[in-house]
Amino acid sequence: MNDQKMQYVKNINNNKKLIRTEIILTPLLVIAPIIISLLLIFDWFTRDFLTNELDLFGELMLGIIIIIVNIMFDIPFIKSLRQLSRKK
Repeated sequence: MNDQKMQYVKNINNNKKLIRTEIILTPLLVIAPIIISLLLIFDWFTRDFLTNELDLFGELMLGIIIIIVNIMFDIPFIKSLRQLSRKK
């Protein structure tokens, strides 16, 4: 078969559509992990720290790890999106 018949998406405007999709989904990709990690930290604070039991230390660590990794990956992601959207 011909290669052009096998293509489902034309490559002419594909980059613009991908950039738009990434820009639309960026708030979800950035805000959702931050909200989840803050909920984990708040739950640890209310159930463990205030009652002085300190049994659920894993929730605190998981919340901190999610925040740190999210910041490490989101800053370059947002910078690259800005550069690509300015070029187009």
